[in-house]
Amino acid sequence: MPKTTWILAGLAAALAAAVVLWRDDRGRETIETSPAPVAVSVAGHELAVPMNAIRFPAQRSPGAQPRLDLALLGPDWSGRTAATADRFDEPAANSDVVWVTLTKAENGDESTTRLATVYARFFEGDPLDAPEDLGLVGRRLAAKSGYVGEEVWFEPGVVRPFVARCWPLAPNGPVVTCRAEETAAGLSIALRFPRARLASWRDLRTGVLARLAEWGVPAP
Repeated sequence: MPKTTWILAGLAAALAAAVVLWRDDRGRETIETSPAPVAVSVAGHELAVPMNAIRFPAQRSPGAQPRLDLALLGPDWSGRTAATADRFDEPAANSDVVWVTLTKAENGDESTTRLATVYARFFEGDPLDAPEDLGLVGRRLAAKSGYVGEEVWFEPGVVRPFVARCWPLAPNGPVVTCRAEETAAGLSIALRFPRARLASWRDLRTGVLARLAEWGVPAP
């Protein structure tokens, strides 16, 4: 094979590798501490979100995004700064970070519908023990549901209740992570947080939604 052909083949391989690495990097969470806002839109909603609250570099570009992934540190629910960077890397079970995902809502009030049509069919055993002032009822989900070792916590007697599904990270392990979902004006707002923060769910929910509202996210 002529020398020029080898050179061209090498360049082509290097370019291909660079493209693969570039694509891979766009899917990774990266550290960003700048609070400068970026104008993005999700499900038709125009938002101005600080770059240090957005987890992935590809989502920090202005314009329409199919989804937006955020990481917010309590109690003021702000993005990563030089002073708080280490707290974003604490073990998930003890973290004060809430991960938020904004996407287009598929079917109205998804969490309420899921509670009534899916979760409630698989409740088993007695309600879980909880402090009286928690304001939530907890139920275990049957193994046959596919939600092995998982729990659901919800506000009783509320038309649009707070609903959180919580799960272990490993089979037979402790339940450590919860996910709650809100729906507002065609936008799904999913909150993922440590189960240890379930005790302060009212402050968490109110605080995170208030911060998101400052950036243009509609209130549920």
